[in-house]
Amino acid sequence: MRHLFVLPIVLALALGCSRHKDPVSPPSPSDNDNYHQAPYRIEVPTPRLEAHPDLEVKWSCLTHRKVVSIAAAKMGLSTGRINNITAASDSPDVYQSGLENGFNQQWSHAFMLTSGGYWYWGDADDDFHDNINQSTSEIESPEGYKGKSAKYYYQAGNQYRGDWYLGYACHYIEDVCLVLHTTVPFGAMATKHFAFETWVENNLTAGHKLLDAVSADNYYYVITDLKTAVNQAAYYTSGYYSSTYGKKAWDAYVASGYPTGAGTGNAALVANVKGMLVDAGRYVKGTIKYTLDRYGQWTNRY
Repeated sequence: MRHLFVLPIVLALALGCSRHKDPVSPPSPSDNDNYHQAPYRIEVPTPRLEAHPDLEVKWSCLTHRKVVSIAAAKMGLSTGRINNITAASDSPDVYQSGLENGFNQQWSHAFMLTSGGYWYWGDADDDFHDNINQSTSEIESPEGYKGKSAKYYYQAGNQYRGDWYLGYACHYIEDVCLVLHTTVPFGAMATKHFAFETWVENNLTAGHKLLDAVSADNYYYVITDLKTAVNQAAYYTSGYYSSTYGKKAWDAYVASGYPTGAGTGNAALVANVKGMLVDAGRYVKGTIKYTLDRYGQWTNRY
């Protein structure tokens, strides 16, 4: 993708430094063709919050799936649709895994920012967009699963398959709400990636019960442009140098000694990871609303 070679991420990042141009503002949604032709500073408005009806949500377990399940239920979808969207939400980790796709796995699930607030590396915004709206008209588009999208199936009258793609796309907006997917790795951030994610998973419904905060939240972020939403999530929610949650969560994780078990870690770690997860849920709810509004799919057909 974008003619990048399969190299370790650290080498790719180092090589990228010499190619930086002067920062430019993010293009308008109508200029998506040129979206990544130069690194840019994030200059998008603060995400806008809106409330939605307080729905009773009962959640049962297993990380991407958990947040998506809560979000889909909060938006009032049928049980069948919730289950379908939820089941697809961790599929990108399977579809893009394996040796032959190792670089694509890193590239597609990241939207990394430098300390100056520049986009630096990663393609999560394109994968997010293309799995919902089919194509950005960029040279490598469409980047949706098997070249299709929610748009493709909704317009073909197949709500079930369209919902599956919606769930698949939600994976990418969730990923960029995690500091490790939005920050050029340094030191332990490169070596303790999986330990941090293990701690999060082990404390979702046990230990610190992080998901309780997601279930209690009744807001979503208004999404009018999918790529801008990825910018906002990376910059305001999880970027180490630009957000409150990302920096405080990672610093607290380091101070806690890189824990992995349920109930471990200090209070600052718990509070700031909850903040990232709540934001992830808000972006997923906003994604669902954006998509179902755009393609007229609020009526439950299964």
